[in-house]
Amino acid sequence: MTSTSHSSAIFLAEVGRLDATETYLLDHAGQLDGDFYGGLLSLAEAMDGAGRGLCASILFRTLLDSILRRAYYKAYAHGIRYLKRLDQLAMSISDWCGFENHSTYLSNLRREHGRKRSFWSRYEK
Repeated sequence: MTSTSHSSAIFLAEVGRLDATETYLLDHAGQLDGDFYGGLLSLAEAMDGAGRGLCASILFRTLLDSILRRAYYKAYAHGIRYLKRLDQLAMSISDWCGFENHSTYLSNLRREHGRKRSFWSRYEK
C-alpha cells in the first residue's frame, strides 16, 4: 500500500468513518507496508481504541513484521510492545475472517525470526 493509500485510510479514520476505515484496511491488508510507521501506528491505535481488534491486529502485525524483517534492533522495544498487544487482542477475536489466527502467526514469526535472540529474550520477560 502506498503512502497515498495510507493517507486515504488515515483520512477516513480522522473523519470518524471507522467502519469504512476498517473495511478499507482489511481489504488491502496484503498491501500494507510497515515501513510507513507513523501512519500505520496511528491507525492501529485508532482501531484498537475503537474496539476493532482484528483490524488493529493486522496493523500491529504489519508494523512488527517490518521491524523484524529489517532487523531494526533499535525498534525491538516497540516490536515487543506490539507483540504483547497482539497476545492480548487475540483473546477477544473469535472470527479471524480468513486471516491466520494469533497462534499460527506467532508460530510463523518464531520460525522466520527465531534467530533474533535479543528480541525473543526481551519478549519472554
